[in-house]
Amino acid sequence: MKKIWIASTLMASLAVTATGAFAASPDLTMHAVTEAQPVKKGFKAPQSASQQTQGIEYTKEISYLDDGSVNAVVETWVDPVTQDKRIDMLAKESDGTIHPTSAYLTEKGTKWVEVTRDKSGKAVSGKFVKLSAEDALSVDTWKSFAEVQAQFAQKGWKNEGVLETKDGKKLVKLSGKDMLEEDRQPAGSKVVIHEYATLDKDLGLPVKLEAYAEFNGKQEKQYSVAYEHNYVNDKDVFNTSGIPMKEYTQLQWIHGVDVEK
Repeated sequence: MKKIWIASTLMASLAVTATGAFAASPDLTMHAVTEAQPVKKGFKAPQSASQQTQGIEYTKEISYLDDGSVNAVVETWVDPVTQDKRIDMLAKESDGTIHPTSAYLTEKGTKWVEVTRDKSGKAVSGKFVKLSAEDALSVDTWKSFAEVQAQFAQKGWKNEGVLETKDGKKLVKLSGKDMLEEDRQPAGSKVVIHEYATLDKDLGLPVKLEAYAEFNGKQEKQYSVAYEHNYVNDKDVFNTSGIPMKEYTQLQWIHGVDVEK
């Protein structure tokens, strides 16, 4: 059976504190194992080779709670050629003010950089750490377009048909389900996770994703995620030169503690 991350790049909720920025939200990292019918032939993910000529891959993810309120906004940039990556999210200070913060994975996955920004988005300061091979694997959680396409093209997703929007865009509807992991199941009960994805048929990339938990025969919506995908050609999105930096041997989000070099 195949495990499929249903929100692989959503790493933090809107309510994380500045000291706990990048702390994972359990609701946003739920994963499921699907064994539904295979996706029908004719739905094929574009090849990554063509993407490499189109520029840096940009994704914006907006997650919503079951009441419709925004829970997290995350933006990512991935260079499919150099494998440089950046993720921006929101951090909340103790006084309630919210500002964006950024993390970068560069130098072929060996350097992790965290940048604090003011409320306008201007970089204020940063810190970085050189990563071991093991650490690099643990932090490299956001995916290229090709990896996302491959994820949704797996046979574990059931094809529910194609919709066409008013402007002529074709959308593929997929579904999948599985039991919640054993260590998260409530005592004496079994919770089934249902996933419903809507993909742009031409791109093979998600437009929307919804997750429901089925308990005692009833489904309750857990959250939904809306996606925007685009290509950009601004290499400066990975540029951290000019930002005051301090080197660390360990960082809170990766190692559980900040240790300055």
